[in-house]
Amino acid sequence: MLFLIVIVGAMMSYFSFKYINDLPTFLGGKVFSSSIKVEVFYYLWTLVLLYIPVFASVFFGSPAISSEIENKTAYYIFPLPINRYKLFFGKYFAAFTVTLFIIGIYLVFELITLTYLLGTIPVTYFLRSFAMLILFILSIMAVTFLISAIFNKNTYAYITVFVIYYIVFEAGSFIVELLYKYTPVYFLNEAGSIIERVYINVNVENPFISHLDINPAPFSAIVIAAMVMVIYTVISLAIALLLFEKKEVS
Repeated sequence: MLFLIVIVGAMMSYFSFKYINDLPTFLGGKVFSSSIKVEVFYYLWTLVLLYIPVFASVFFGSPAISSEIENKTAYYIFPLPINRYKLFFGKYFAAFTVTLFIIGIYLVFELITLTYLLGTIPVTYFLRSFAMLILFILSIMAVTFLISAIFNKNTYAYITVFVIYYIVFEAGSFIVELLYKYTPVYFLNEAGSIIERVYINVNVENPFISHLDINPAPFSAIVIAAMVMVIYTVISLAIALLLFEKKEVS
């Protein structure tokens, strides 16, 4: 993950330097003010950022519980004089911390590159995006821990997390939008999209947007997205902890 994030950050920096003056061409020849240009570039960087927590949660969260059963290390860990909830949350916050560290490297690339090219940082939008990013990491990691608590094999946990996020959530969002012309804000991927929409309120996963809305997402949308992610976090952690408490090595 460290190697991949450095590669991704370096590539984004390269493309930013290469196409810094070609933005109007990509957007149909429209000419935007300098402030809008800043928001567009931060939006593009954050659009890529959104997928990093998903892969990081799979790498760091999926084996957190299932590996203890599959590798039989639970024989040595479960009898220790430590409450399981402490072990559970220790693993959870360890996975969260390393994910945040990995993402922090990407953010360093972003801030250095865009500050050099654009000369400014949209502090308010950036802080809102970062706060939503924290919530998204907590929520996707909680869902991953829930899946890890269900299965006793790492492979099943890995595959299931990807299936749930990219087929159930993303494909499900597409189908709901296609059939009912409604964006299902209760899906985790839709809530997570607020991370980039605090800059420009465009969800590229929605195929029915016919115009470019350069306005940031309204505060009400941020609140709703935050509530959805908190609900996913609390419910997933509660069920995962319950399953973990009842786990036995067979």
